[in-house]
Amino acid sequence: GEGGEGDEGGEGSSALKPGQELFEEDPHIKAVRALEQKQKQKNAEFIKAVSGSGEHAKAMLQGYAPGQYVRVLLEGVPPEFCACFDPRFPVIVGGLRPGEEKLALTLCRLKKHRWHKRVLKSADPLVFSVGWRRFQSCPLYCTKDPNLRLRHIKYTPEHMHCLAAFYGPNTPPNTGILCFQAEKKKGFRVCATGVVLELEASIKIVKKLKLVGTPLKIFRNTAHVKDMFTSGLEVAKFEGAAIRTVSGVRGQVKKALQADDGTFRATFEDKILRSDLVLLKAWVPLPIPTFYNPVGSLLVPRGDSWLRMRTTGEVRHERGQKPPVKGDALYKPIERKPRRFNPLIVPKQLQAALPFKSTPKDDARAPKGKGKTVKQGGGGGGPRQPATRVPVVLEPQEKKEAAMMHRLSTMYKDKQEKRKTKQTEQRATQAKKRTREEKATAEATAQVRKKRYVRMGMDEKRNAKQARTKGAGGSGDD
Repeated sequence: GEGGEGDEGGEGSSALKPGQELFEEDPHIKAVRALEQKQKQKNAEFIKAVSGSGEHAKAMLQGYAPGQYVRVLLEGVPPEFCACFDPRFPVIVGGLRPGEEKLALTLCRLKKHRWHKRVLKSADPLVFSVGWRRFQSCPLYCTKDPNLRLRHIKYTPEHMHCLAAFYGPNTPPNTGILCFQAEKKKGFRVCATGVVLELEASIKIVKKLKLVGTPLKIFRNTAHVKDMFTSGLEVAKFEGAAIRTVSGVRGQVKKALQADDGTFRATFEDKILRSDLVLLKAWVPLPIPTFYNPVGSLLVPRGDSWLRMRTTGEVRHERGQKPPVKGDALYKPIERKPRRFNPLIVPKQLQAALPFKSTPKDDARAPKGKGKTVKQGGGGGGPRQPATRVPVVLEPQEKKEAAMMHRLSTMYKDKQEKRKTKQTEQRATQAKKRTREEKATAEATAQVRKKRYVRMGMDEKRNAKQARTKGAGGSGDD
């Protein structure tokens, strides 16, 4: 009887038996397993049927096994390939997908190889080895700012990655890239390595543009600026653009003047000076060169160089030319005219509060001081001798500087007194506020304590009553 009850309990339990699979009774899983068995049976019958047929029929159905010799028919091959073919050197044959035959702009992450001696210059031609293709293109190097702006850089960094945009065939992302530049030169040939990031219909790479202008007329917060643009049309393109002076005063471009010479009206935060330079910082997009030249090394006799685009440095070296010198890029001596500053003007209210000694006076008509004399000897009536201290005679410029420093110190002391008075008032206000907060906190704490003590007293009374009740019941039982 006990054994039967145990068997029934085992059958009704949810535990799996050894060898039993989860969801084995699921109809969907049963159907999938039946399809798998059916497909395996079909594959076995197909292999048995193919093994009995000839080699040609077997190759048509299963393809050629690795290591077999095949004959390939290539269409559209230039005659130079056959004329310059050398059977001693193998040719690798690969295939392309339909989407990889089109040309587009490619953005990749690139890094100059550590063994390459020189940095790479932007827009110089490079030979790219990407997948089955080898081609020549002119990449533009850039970096990505935090605001996702692609900023153009002239050369690749020494030990960092950068982004490169070039024109070439469509390539799937995460495809490796090898770049070569010079041929028939001793040294390490690989100049850069990278990986494809994305394909884009248009890639916007920008570089900095700084325009400089000078004030023509200055009003209160408005000024007329010249020498920044050459026509009113250029001013119309930059209406509303932010400008800034070298001293840090910000402004905005408003409207062009009637004279169509590039002069415009601008507003500023504060009144600017005639000596200020007005700067406008902008970004200019750069076009990516749409140059694509497949490598034709198999179309020329082995040992000869194929027709490729040379770098600017190679062309100048062969022709014996030097890089052009731009006059605007040369450093010139800076000539600055001496600045004249207006005299410091002390407010009349402050002058009225100053002692007579500190009030500004006409320094040109200052009275001459008389030298002090001392009596020689102890208390006798000896002849008077001049003091041993040499009087300091200030130059006019030194007098102006001393008067200026005295005025500045007086103004500074006045500001310090005002600040001290204000701080005292603030401390008094904060002390009153703190007193109110502490009083409110103390009252709230007292209320909480009172409630807690009342609750504790009631609990003690209840416990004492229960103890008395138990005592009385125990004595009655006895």
